[in-house]
Order: sequence, then C-alpha cells, then structure tokens
Amino acid sequence: MLLFGSVLIYLLLNLQSVSAEIADCSFFDTVDISEGQRLSNGSYLYEGLLIPAHLTATYEFKLLANGDKEQVPSHVRGCVCKLRTCVRFCCPHDHIMDEGGCYANMTTEEAALLDPILNVTLDDGSVVQRHFKKELMVQWDLPMPCDDMFYLDNRDKTDEFTLFENGRFLRHYDQVYLDKSEYCLQHRTFGEGNNKSIRIAPHNCLKMPSRTGQTVVMITSLICLVLTIAVYLCVRKLMNLEGKCFICYLVCLFFGYLFLLLDLWQLSFDFCQIAGFLGYFFVMAAFFWLSITSRHFWKCLTNVCASMSIRSDRAFLRYSCYAWGMPLALTGVTYLADNVVNDEEWRPRVGGEEHCWIYTKSWSAMLYFYGPMVLLILFNITMFVLTAKHVIDSKRTMRKLARQEGRIQKLNSDKQNYTLFLLLFTAMGMSWSFEIFSYLVQRDNLWVNVFLVADYFNWSQGIIIFMLFILRRKILVLFKQQIFPKQRIFSMRSTETQSTLADSISHH
Repeated sequence: MLLFGSVLIYLLLNLQSVSAEIADCSFFDTVDISEGQRLSNGSYLYEGLLIPAHLTATYEFKLLANGDKEQVPSHVRGCVCKLRTCVRFCCPHDHIMDEGGCYANMTTEEAALLDPILNVTLDDGSVVQRHFKKELMVQWDLPMPCDDMFYLDNRDKTDEFTLFENGRFLRHYDQVYLDKSEYCLQHRTFGEGNNKSIRIAPHNCLKMPSRTGQTVVMITSLICLVLTIAVYLCVRKLMNLEGKCFICYLVCLFFGYLFLLLDLWQLSFDFCQIAGFLGYFFVMAAFFWLSITSRHFWKCLTNVCASMSIRSDRAFLRYSCYAWGMPLALTGVTYLADNVVNDEEWRPRVGGEEHCWIYTKSWSAMLYFYGPMVLLILFNITMFVLTAKHVIDSKRTMRKLARQEGRIQKLNSDKQNYTLFLLLFTAMGMSWSFEIFSYLVQRDNLWVNVFLVADYFNWSQGIIIFMLFILRRKILVLFKQQIFPKQRIFSMRSTETQSTLADSISHH
C-alpha cells in the first residue's frame, strides 16, 4: 500500500510538471522571466516586452541539449520567441567566451570594441541588420549545446554562416542546419594584426551523420571487389581482352572507394592532399576504363572480323595508354589549377576543406570532377544505344546467316557478353548519374535525404558487380574446375568409363 502511494505521488508530480509547460512552445523558445514584473492579469513585463499569461508557466526543470530533463528550482518562463525574434547566446550578454568558458563583465574598453550587429535572414529571404540587445531577445540561460565547441570566424569564406529569424542556423562549409539546441552565439575577441576586435561569433558542435551504414556497405563492397578480381585472375578463360579491361576497372573502383573510406574516418589526414589526388585519379580512371569497354563491345558486335584483330595484347596496350593516360592528364590539370588559380570558387581545393577529396560544395567540382564524368556517361550511353540497335537488327537477319553457323555462334556469344556488361553499364551509369544530381541539389535538405538512397546504391557497386559477374552458374563452374582440376579429370574419366560400359553392354 505504501509502495502504491509513493508511485501515485510520483505520477501526480510528473503530471503537474508536464501540465506546467507552455502549450505549443519549445523549451528552446523560452526565457526565464522570473525577474520580470508580474501584472494583475497574470501577464509579465520583461525587458520592455509584454508577455500574455497563456505564454507563461512555472517550470521545475531545464531541458538539456540531449533531450534529458534536469531538475532545477521552480521558476517562471515565458515563450518570448513567439513575440520577438530571439538570439541564442551561450552566456549572459555582457560576457566574453574564450576556450569554451565564459568570462564575466566586459570592461569599458572591451565594450567599446564590441560590434553589436548581427545579420538576420528573415522568412522572406531578405537579410537585415539587428542590434543583438536592442532589437532582439537574448536567450542566455539555455544549456550549453555540448562540452567541446568550436567557433566560426566569418572573415574566412569557409566559416560563413546564416542566422535565420526562426532561430535556425546554417553552417556554410558543410551545409548543415542546426537548431538552438546545437549552437549558441557569444562575444569573442579576435586579433587583427596589432589591433583586436570583439564580435559575436557562433559556437557549435560538430554535427556528424552516422557513418556506420556507409562504412559497412563500403567495406562489404571492397571485399566483393577483391573477390571478383581474384576469380577473374584465377580463371584463365576469363583473362581475355574484355576480362583484362574489366579487372582494370575493378582495381580503379577499389582504390577510389578505399580513399573515400579513409577520408570518411579521417585516416588520411597525414597525407591528405596526396590521398585526395589519388582518389580523384582512380575514380576518373574507372570511368575511362568503362568507356573503353563500351566502345570495345560496340566494335566487336558491329564488325566481327575487325573484332578478331582487336583481341590482342597490342589492343590492350593501346587501351591502357588511353585509360590510364587521360585520367593522369586530368589529375595534372587539377593539380595545376589547385596551385595556380586564386579564385576560391574555381579552385579544386583538394584536401583543403576538412576532407581529403576534391571540394564538391562549389561549382569548381563541375569543372574538374562532375563535368568530365558527364561527358563520359554521355559517351557510354551513345555506345550502348548503337550496340543495342545492332543487336536488334542482328536478330532480324539471323535466319539469313543460317549457313554461317560459326558466325552465328560467335554473334550469340558476344550478345550474351554484351547483355551482361549492359547491366553493369546501366547500374554504374545510374549510380554516378544520381551522384551528379545529388551534387546539383545538395543545398536542398529534402533532395539530400532523397538521394541518400542513391548514395548507398553508389557505395554498393562492388556488391552489385559480384552478384552480376561471379554468382553465375557458368562462372562458378569455371572457378571450381580451375581450383580442382583433378576432380574435373576424374569426372571426365568417369564419364568415359560409363560410356564404354554402356557400349559393351549394348554389343552383348
């Protein structure tokens, strides 16, 4: 009975606490107005702002940044952000923040150096200047967003930010939106040569999306790429001209994803720029090997006689010079631009923006990365269409070639290979096309979430290739015969013995 009474009292206290919250008002839109003047009708006058009674309530907790509630002495809070634009401060408005700590009471000299103006973006998109104290409501009693914060200095272009009228905050360098539980503003001293200034600077937490899903998919994809390469190297029948080109493509894909994975976990910072250029080279090389393969199949299917001369070591040497040379030239141009171009908007900025990769947040990426990618995808599409047209036309003339059985058999074999590689080109082309679309709409949060599915599809290319090219009965049989040749000989002898016995029985 005593236990039941304790539970009941606990529930009533919690219900009372819940009922005390202001309806339809986030805790991070409230301010402690206990020191304000309470009027006879229940409303409050706080810093010149009249707050109606229905926008006030007595709270016995503070909501922490992680959503937990911390019990505090009873105090009155008002939903002031519904009445006036608020600005979220880390500490009281007359404090200076340095090294993550607040230092009380600015001196007269420091107050004279303070720049009190903030740029605020209104709901209609216009930008206005507001005095942080006279024209905005300062929220300084909210909990710190996190223990370790870093500040942004908008004198540096990469540290620019946007503060919205509704309290949201946009960090430009990674296009991440933060709410008031994830950032705060505070005065900070900045050195400018022999002079110094005090400005309002945003302090925020590094908001990183979960890397677990991407890591699992990419590691699985890398393993599948290694297995696919191993099978092709092991089975001699697969080491024809197409197989060699395919292996080169897989090697490029493997190293491209490897450098992406290292960048994801910040494991390549010690050789960041080198890793960025190597990753760029291998991704570009993968596209050139894909274009070589598409052109090769078009040549083979549209001119069978010529295809016989194409299948040679000399042809592979020519292909290698093109497929390795072109991305090497592009990498050289990108490296030169990175060191010569002064305009940040048109400089590749490889390894210079917190990522060991080419910078993909500006239009320079279209010039150096996505532009060549688009041209190669268009070339591959052209080859696919021409080859598909030939395959369709060949079906109509197949009967007319009935006497040329060898030619028909050869054509059928090439068509099967073409169909398989067409699946590869379609999957890879769609994957990288989505990557380009994702780049074009990266500033739109809705589309970013939509194309996250496409990103996972892109990261799983190794898995798709393994399923298309290795998990086929024909390839598995060839691999088994290559690994267990004695079993193959035994099987052949067993078949011959059974045939001999059958003949002997039939003669008797």
